[in-house]
Amino acid sequence: MKRKGIVLALAALAAGGVQAQDSGRSGDSELTLAEVDALTHRLDMMPEIYGQLGLVMEHRDTDGARGSETAFRDSNSWIGLRNRTELMPGTEGFFRAEWRSIPTRADEDRNRMFDEHVEYAYIGLEGDFGRIWGGVDDTVYEQQLDHVANFFEGEFRHEDGGRDTRRHPLGPYTTGRDRLVQYTTPSWGDLRLHTAVQLNEDGSPEVGNDQEKESRPYQAVLSYTPGNWEWALGMDSNDGGDVLGANPSERERLQAGNENTYGGRMTYEGERWHFTAQYQHRKDIASVAALLTSYRIGPNRFSVSWERERDELAQQVSGGDLDSETTNAYTAQVMHDLTESMAVYVEGYKASSNEQTPDRFDLMVGARYRF
Repeated sequence: MKRKGIVLALAALAAGGVQAQDSGRSGDSELTLAEVDALTHRLDMMPEIYGQLGLVMEHRDTDGARGSETAFRDSNSWIGLRNRTELMPGTEGFFRAEWRSIPTRADEDRNRMFDEHVEYAYIGLEGDFGRIWGGVDDTVYEQQLDHVANFFEGEFRHEDGGRDTRRHPLGPYTTGRDRLVQYTTPSWGDLRLHTAVQLNEDGSPEVGNDQEKESRPYQAVLSYTPGNWEWALGMDSNDGGDVLGANPSERERLQAGNENTYGGRMTYEGERWHFTAQYQHRKDIASVAALLTSYRIGPNRFSVSWERERDELAQQVSGGDLDSETTNAYTAQVMHDLTESMAVYVEGYKASSNEQTPDRFDLMVGARYRF
């Protein structure tokens, strides 16, 4: 919700009140400057409402399946609240709450809304000391090192059985998005240190239900941003996190190795041209590499990417009976901005594997509206 127009309207009313008083006319029906200041302060305290509505016509073709599928569906819609306020000179407090895929009346258990649909929910402080916040958020590692996986509109693929899977692989790190405390230092020249710790305490429901073990996994990322360049190096301790694709016995054996994830990213952000290269590795689990480039001409943006994931989990848990699986994914997108708020796009996606995962080809035509 944009507050600028409201404030300008109040200022105009105040100006009218002052002019009325100066001309000797009654200004009782007009707002005074003091009243405008009070109302403006109240508006500043109110949270901003923002969000995105997305729709897509999606054509999916899976190798070995019975024909292709076409669906008209929601695509990455969300709504949120955020605000920041000055607590003292040089220090601000802030919060953000965001919901994704908001439940409808068709949902069987609406009480699970805050478990299944909360995307972000955190509060924090920011000032000369840096920025510290806690709650549910993308980890600093994901924010700094996993740009390609979060770039395109077609983030999820609807599979048979009603489940959604990620088209673009995230890195092999496991520190979760909730129960986080994160900190970013002030800028030292162009350098910043980003840290995070997840508090998996013995009173957490996931720990009590034996879904996770009591632990405090942590992350550390160093970023360097000279001019149009961005460089980032980081690690995730992976203590106590799940290993995607592993059953409980496999997970226990793999976690005993306690291998860290290491990653790096390089980005160039020019006036029209953008380029990103990134690589992440966790021993005996997986390696993920990605390249992304995009070019903007007026309201049009053209983007292509290549992603490669080498999954060593199957080989490890089978005692070497299976080969590691390598998946290559290619994505191309053309996006046209109709206004600052609305855009339409065409996106193509192809993924192929050397093992059991079937090849996939998707074509999407969609639109999004942000407010």
